[in-house]
Amino acid sequence: MSPSLDVTDMNHRAATVTDIPAIVALTNRAFLAEAFCVSGDRTDDADIRQRFSDGTFYVADHIAPGEGLAASVFCSVENGRGYMGLLSVDPQLQGRGLSRFLLNAVEHHCREAGCHFLDITVVNARDDLFPIYNKLGFTPMDVLPFPVPERALRPLTLVKMTKPLRPPQTATLPG
Repeated sequence: MSPSLDVTDMNHRAATVTDIPAIVALTNRAFLAEAFCVSGDRTDDADIRQRFSDGTFYVADHIAPGEGLAASVFCSVENGRGYMGLLSVDPQLQGRGLSRFLLNAVEHHCREAGCHFLDITVVNARDDLFPIYNKLGFTPMDVLPFPVPERALRPLTLVKMTKPLRPPQTATLPG
């Protein structure tokens, strides 16, 4: 893919179960950035398949046919709150707006579902991600235990970050 990627040329779509192998491969490539603090693959077929029953994956295909997925993200709604996880961008395409592109899709989905907040969790050792998520409107709210401590290569926790969502805009007619 050329360095001149323009996300305005891309479309997102809800993934289907036929996308599971591509989501697994993309997520594991994207999460290699955590190899310094977490051992093993980030996900597998069974995990992604289970998430399909809990929520929705949004994906962005590469513009060039046959190149697979450019990005993916998991989204769920529970108790009136949205959750975004496994945000994954092809490492060769990172820094080009694909995260924001899929975040917009998740926010739209959550607003339509009546959510007023969107939550994410970030491994505490990923200091590089906190300024990015802060810039996107997320604020640290809580610290949670790391869900797979046997895979931690150092002491880890998850930082729960929350972003307030505005309700969907409705047009008002003058009158």
